[in-house]
Amino acid sequence: MVDICRDKGIRIAPIKVQVKMSVSNHENRKSRSSSGSMNIQLFHKTSHADSLLTQLNLLRKRKVFTDVVLKAGNRCFPCHRAVLASCSRYFEAMFSSGLRESRDADVNFHDSLHPEVLELLLDYAYSARVIINEENAESLLEAGDMLQFHDIRDAAADFLEKNLHVSNCLGMMLLSDAHQCQRLYELSWRMCLANFATLFKTEDFLSLPRDKVQELILSEELEVEDESWCTRLLLTGLRPTWSTGTVSCLSCCVVSAWRCSLKRTC
Repeated sequence: MVDICRDKGIRIAPIKVQVKMSVSNHENRKSRSSSGSMNIQLFHKTSHADSLLTQLNLLRKRKVFTDVVLKAGNRCFPCHRAVLASCSRYFEAMFSSGLRESRDADVNFHDSLHPEVLELLLDYAYSARVIINEENAESLLEAGDMLQFHDIRDAAADFLEKNLHVSNCLGMMLLSDAHQCQRLYELSWRMCLANFATLFKTEDFLSLPRDKVQELILSEELEVEDESWCTRLLLTGLRPTWSTGTVSCLSCCVVSAWRCSLKRTC
């Protein structure tokens, strides 16, 4: 290999110096350093984590070093077990259990998880970023809870809190109750109680489980006008699957709640 001297235009061969790395060399350097004062410098590259995730994501997309394939619907997602286990206790437990699932090359969610939602979770795992919107927030909350991506579950719950409305508070109450999102549940619950007179006429109310209706009615925070309104409320909102005994029972609950409300205001 040759080079050209710019000053004289002479072609010369560059000198190569080979430095042999060895354990003894390092030990000798340690001995020299220990004989005098030692200067210390900490090197910390703040962008290293982002660079590492970026490279891991490129490897995933190129299917390099991937050791497990997640399947949902008719789509397959090659991944790295170490990345999944680092983001999710669900996968950590699966891959370290020693059971058959820990050795399988495929993990098939069949139709229990939409492939688009799984793809969003994986994008987050490999980039620490995910776009949450009205179309995917509820699905991300459910999937985040199921696969124990708790950061995603909490972020989706926060998004839904900010978009809570009378038109969706009943659904949000049931969703948050099922997935242990306490703050979203409390906000939804209060909105349901504050707008009960309007909500009981809706389809969402008619589809509520009976015990949840009773729980709302018995709440001390529910304010009703009078006993006749209570009876009218239940008869008007009666759904075919409710028996006469159920309506009578719930009617008594409303009356009881109304009387307790009167006692508190006296």
